[in-house]
Amino acid sequence: MEKTKLEELYAKMTVVHKKAEAIYNQEGVPSMMKNEFKNRISQYDEMYENCESMKYMTSKQETKDNLLNQQQEILNVRIKWELDWAKRVANNLVEKR
Repeated sequence: MEKTKLEELYAKMTVVHKKAEAIYNQEGVPSMMKNEFKNRISQYDEMYENCESMKYMTSKQETKDNLLNQQQEILNVRIKWELDWAKRVANNLVEKR
C-alpha cells in the first residue's frame, strides 16, 4: 500500500522536475540560481537513495516502513522546493524584461 503511494509521489516529482529542468535550461537563468538547483537536487537525490539503500540492509518491517515514510517526506519537500524555485526563476526572468 505505502509503496504504491511512494511510486505515485515519485511520478509526480518526476513531472515537476522535468518542468523545473526546462526552466533551468532557459537562457537568462542566473548562475547562482542554477547552482542552487543543482546542489539541492543532488542533496534530495542522495537522501532518497540513502533511504533506498537502507531498506535493503534491514530485515525489520518497522524500519522499512519508517524509511518509506522518510522517502515520501523527501519527495514532498523536494516537489515544494522545485515549484518554489521555478516560481522564483520565472519572477527573476520577468523582472529582467
